Order: sequence, then structure tokens, then C-alpha cells
Amino acid sequence: MKLKRSKHGVHLSKKDLIILLVIMILYSAVAFYRLGYCYAPETSWTGSEGQNIFLDLGSTTDISTIDFYIGNYAYYDLSVSGKDTVSDAWTTLYTSEVSEAFSWHRTTINDAKRYIMVTFTSPQGSLLEAVIKDTDGNIVVPVNSDEYRNLFDEQDMCQETITFMSGTYFDEIYHARTAYEYLHGITSYENTHPPLGKIIIASGIMIFGMNPFGWRFMGTLFGVLMIPVIYLFAKKLFEKTWLSSVVCILFTFDFMHFAQTRIATIDVYITFFIILMYYFMYEYVSLSFYDTSLKRTLLPLGVCGITMGLGCASKWTGCYAGAGLGIIFLIHMFNRFKEYRYAIKHPDDSTDGIEHKHIIQVFPKYTILTVLFCTLFFIIIPVGIYVLSYIPFRSYIANEPFLLRMIHNQTNMFNYHSGLKATHPYSSHWYQWPTMVRPILFYSISISDKIGEGISSFGNPAVWWVGIPAASYALYKMIADNDKKAGFLMIGYGAQFIPWMLVPRYTFIYHYFPSTPFVVLIIGYCLNSFYSMASTDAGRKKVICGCIAYASIAVLLFIMFYPVLSGLPVNKEYVALCLRWFKHSWTLVV
Repeated sequence: MKLKRSKHGVHLSKKDLIILLVIMILYSAVAFYRLGYCYAPETSWTGSEGQNIFLDLGSTTDISTIDFYIGNYAYYDLSVSGKDTVSDAWTTLYTSEVSEAFSWHRTTINDAKRYIMVTFTSPQGSLLEAVIKDTDGNIVVPVNSDEYRNLFDEQDMCQETITFMSGTYFDEIYHARTAYEYLHGITSYENTHPPLGKIIIASGIMIFGMNPFGWRFMGTLFGVLMIPVIYLFAKKLFEKTWLSSVVCILFTFDFMHFAQTRIATIDVYITFFIILMYYFMYEYVSLSFYDTSLKRTLLPLGVCGITMGLGCASKWTGCYAGAGLGIIFLIHMFNRFKEYRYAIKHPDDSTDGIEHKHIIQVFPKYTILTVLFCTLFFIIIPVGIYVLSYIPFRSYIANEPFLLRMIHNQTNMFNYHSGLKATHPYSSHWYQWPTMVRPILFYSISISDKIGEGISSFGNPAVWWVGIPAASYALYKMIADNDKKAGFLMIGYGAQFIPWMLVPRYTFIYHYFPSTPFVVLIIGYCLNSFYSMASTDAGRKKVICGCIAYASIAVLLFIMFYPVLSGLPVNKEYVALCLRWFKHSWTLVV
């Protein structure tokens, strides 16, 4: 039996650092470009249920549109009257049905009116700005605007065309809003996920303000920080600069990596922590406490446990990752046990410079200490992180004690996810994710008959479609050859993917995002196998050139699809002819 010796650290050469820096700079420039405006209305007018905002234009005026910038909460009715006296009949133009937040809502009128009335229909309401325009596009200021000074002091922030650049879109109306509420000690509207992801979003708001750039900044920054971790992971696995670069490029320019890290939702944070926890677990299983000090082996194991705690405090799917880590840890300890049993049978021998007597002596003690260490870093500390993440959380029960509101929220989250029966036009099943049958459309508006904007989240075909046979090959190598690297990657991939097969509620393709890092690493594993199979230098050079060409295709596809991933104005005909590969299920712009 061959004993496994420790494999220490990752060496990054000057070439590695230059390549990594170039990728990060290029991606950062693209990712932060048009992320969102750095400004938004800040002063607000707040009211309670039944309270009215009454605006008098002074005379009957031809009104084109009325725009309201909504705060963290506002259900309201919008009514108008064209008569000269307030007592005449009102016409209700708009009744809010969905609780929008931190975004502009435009109501088109195109009629002559004098009076405008907003009636709050929720227990609380917050409007940050109002912009009334006549049919010539001029701003009309009510004669009684001084009564609502905070509604008419930031009108220049309203754009002619309302886009994602100026307000929340998709689930940002929950997560960015809740981050704001954490900062201000307000009851937390969104309570279906643990708090840490929203706390991280809040830190961006603290730096840049409550504006689109502010609430999206941290997610995009974490998207950039994923890049060096993936590079290090690939270098640790394959020990090749060229292959680490290819893997890094595939992940960096994956469509979902780009789209999911530019929207203020929590999936970016759980994915980032999952990459980290598996990186440190791989670092741990690359070591053996038979030839390395126990303290040295416990260091990456402890960091792995901390990042797992951070992941679970961001989203419950971190528990899926924790299950995969547990399987990998048990396999690792079982291998140490097998080496221990072999040493007992041959006590006077040594293997690869490791004395069997040393193995016999340290195994029981080191195993017990490692298990106790895991109890601390994989149970006690993660639970502590999870509990502490609830400090800014405020429930709907007034003055509810800290521990009670945390415990009650666990029940609420479980009931919500287990009992959710709603449907969604862009939902998809787990078996549709790798093939990208149904991308999710986050945002889309029509600028004109020919120009539209859209933001969709799905995978780069050069990555996700290639990942299907790559995963099949890795699974075969894991089973047939007991390949440890293939096994590690497939366990990580399966831990994130398989649980979704058992979830009865409707799901979305972005739930596959935490699997994407394993997809690109599995592709890297296959490319490394092709390289190893080449028997000559010429053959190996062909493999490298082929891999570079493959990565280039992934980048070209990213450039090709960039408009529908970023919300850049794009010709609808170009989208229909060149990008909509599945005519009946890919809706990329409207």
C-alpha cells in the first residue's frame, strides 16, 4: 500500500500573477460599466394607511405622465380630477398590486387634469420624489408643492426612459430593500433567507448610498474576487499555468457569473463562500498529519468551517455544500485509517519516508483532536456566525427578543420554502438547467420598435454544454479508476445539484449558479486528462493550442451575448436572428 504524502501550498509565478491581474482588470472594467447610477432620490415623504397626498396644479393642465420614486414600502392608489373644484369625482388611474421599492413608477395620463391625489393603502408608505410632466415634456410643479417639499427637490434624477440603471429590478426589490431596512433598524420585509447576504449588500449602501450602484457594488466586487480563487483552485488541482488560465477565463466569462454578480441578490455570496470552502477543504485533504504537523493541517480545515458558516448565514443552500464537505472529510479520514491499519500490520517498516511506528502512535490522538476541532469549527462557530447575522434583523412582532425573532424566522423560512405553490413564467426544472432550455429574464423594456434592453441569466454555451460530457467523464473516472480529483469535484458538484432534484417548489436556472465553479473545474480536469494522454511534445502543444482556442470561443460568445446580459440597448433583430437560439424558450428582450 502506498501512503499519501502531503502536498503543500500553491506556488504562483510572476507569469501567473500577470495573467490573473490582466483577467481581473479586464473583467472589472466590463462588470462595473453601466452597473447603475450613483445617485437616487434621498429625501422622502412618509405616510400611513388612509393618508393622502393632495396636489393642486393651479389650473387644468394637459398632463402626460406622473412619476413616483418609491421608497422601501408603498402601496397606494393614484387618482386624478380635471374639474375646478376638489369635491368633484375622482378617477383612479393606478392601484399598486406589487410592492415595488426604490424604483421609479410611471403612470401615463395624456389628459387634462388639475388635481392629483395619492392615497396610501398600506400601514406605512414612503415616496421619495414626484415628477409631473405635461404633454410637451415640461416638468409641472404643483402650486402647493411647499407642503410636500421632499417630493419635489430631486426632480432632475428622473430619466426620460426609466431603466434598471435608476432603480431596482427583479428580486432587488426584496434584497436591496431589506439591506436598507437593516441599516435603519426597520422591520425586515424580506425574511425568507438568512441575513448575511443582505448585510453585505448593506455595506455597499453604506459606502455609496442608497442608489443602484451602491446596492449592486458588493455583489460585483465579490464576482471579481471569485476570479483569483478559481485561478488558485485550478492551479492547486492541475499545477499548470496555461490550464489555470483557461479555467479562470471560462469561469470569468460565463454568462451567469456576470449576470448574477451585477444584481443585488444573495446568490453571489453563497457561491463565493462555496468556492472558498471547497478550496480550503481541498487544501486540507492534500495534507496528511503523518508527515505534517497537526496544527498545519487544521489551519485550512478551520478556514473551511468558517467559510461554511458564512455561506449558511447567506443562504440555506450552504448546508448542501456542508453535506458535500462532510462526505469528503469522512473519505479523507477513512484513508488515514486504512494507512493506520496497514502500519499496524507492518510496524517495523516505513513507506515514502514515513515510519509506520509514527503512524501507529499519532493516529488515535490526532483523529480525536481533529474531530474535536471539527466540532468547534463546523458546528459551534458556524452556529455562532449564523446567530450573530440576525443582529440587524427586525421582525413584525414589536420588541421581540433577539433569540426568539431568530428562532421564529427559521420556522417562517421553512414554511415558506416547503409550502410555496406559486408559479412564474421563467421558472424551470433542475434537468433543464445544464442545457439552458429556459433562461430567466430579469429585466426587459422596449426603447423603440427596433431597440430594446434586456438582462437574462443563463450559462455560456461553451461552458455549460461542454460541462455535460465533462461531468460524465469525471463520473466515469471516479467510479472506474477511483480518481481522487474526479471524486472531489463530482462530490462538490453533486452536493449543489442533486438536492434540487428533490425540491417540489418552482425553481429557477440561477439555482445552478453554485454548481458553475465545479463545472469549469471539471472541464479543467478533462482538459488535463487530454494533455496527459498526449505522448509527445507536439501532441501536448496541440492540446494547449486547442484549449486556448476553446477559451477564446467562450470569450467571443460572451462578447456576442453581452448586450442581453448587461442591459445594453440592442437591436431586436440582432437578438432574434443571432442570439435567440431556442425560439420558443429564450426570451432575451421584449
